[in-house]
Amino acid sequence: MKKKYKKVFSLSLQSGYRNYTVRDLLESKGKKKLTQINVTTPEEAAAAEEAGIDLIIAGPPSPMKKIREAAPKTFFTCGLNWTEHESKESVVRKCLELIELGLDSLHCGSWNMEFVKYLSQFRIPIQGHVGLVPMKSTWTGGVKPFGKTSKEAEQIYKDIKELDGTSAWAVEVECVPKEILAELTKTTKLLTISIGSGSEGDVQFLFAEDILGHSLIDTPRHAKIYRNFNKIFASMQKERISAFKEFKNDVLTKKYPAKKHSIEIPKEELLKFKKFIKKK
Repeated sequence: MKKKYKKVFSLSLQSGYRNYTVRDLLESKGKKKLTQINVTTPEEAAAAEEAGIDLIIAGPPSPMKKIREAAPKTFFTCGLNWTEHESKESVVRKCLELIELGLDSLHCGSWNMEFVKYLSQFRIPIQGHVGLVPMKSTWTGGVKPFGKTSKEAEQIYKDIKELDGTSAWAVEVECVPKEILAELTKTTKLLTISIGSGSEGDVQFLFAEDILGHSLIDTPRHAKIYRNFNKIFASMQKERISAFKEFKNDVLTKKYPAKKHSIEIPKEELLKFKKFIKKK
C-alpha cells in the first residue's frame, strides 16, 4: 500500500484506505490546491482516482455503491435529492443509508439549515453550497452569477459563517466574482471549493461531463473542455448501426451463422434421432 493513503474506518466502520481524511483536508487549507470532479459513472470515478484527482462528488441518480467501489481510496462526497425529505429525521435516515456505502461526506447545499445543524450532531462531514445554488436560483434572480454587489457578497459571507458552526469541512462557491472568493477564503476555516469563481479557492471543481465534452446542456462559461466525447460517442453510434446492418445482411445472405458458429452432432447420432422422429 502506497504511503499517500491512510488507513481509515468509514463512518459505518468499514476498514479501508483514503487519500485524505477530513482532518487532512482542513489542515491543507492555504498550503496546497486541490481538485474535485463531479462524476456520474464508475468509469469516471475510476479514471479520477487513477489520474490523482483529490476529491470526487456524485449526486442522484448516480450509482453510489458502484462509484465507491470504483474509486475506493478517493475522498467521496455524495448528494441526495432533498425534495424527497420533509423532516430532519427523514434526511438523517437517508444520510445514514448512504454512509453505509462507505461515503466520506454529504453535500447539503440546498437544505434547510436546521436540517444541516441536526445532521451535524451526528458528526457527519458536510460540504455546503453558496453563491449560485441552482435549486435556489429563483431567489437569486435566475441562473446567473451571484455576489456582484456588496449586498449579495455580504449574504454569501453570512451563509458561509452559518456553515462554520456545523460539521461542514468545505463550502462550494459557485459563480461568484473571483475577488469576492479571494476575500471569503480568508475569512473561513472551511475549504472553499470554486466552480466558476476563479482561482482563489482552496479547491478547483468541475463536472466530468464538461471536462470530457459530453454535457447534455450548454457548456457553462467557466468550464473547460479537455476532450470531445460527444464526437466519440457519435462515431460509436455510427459504428453500432453499421455493425447491426452487416449482421442483418449476413443473416439474409446466409453468411451467418457459418460452420464455425454452429454446433455439430456425430452423423450416427443424427441418424438415430431422425429414425426416432419418423416413428412418431
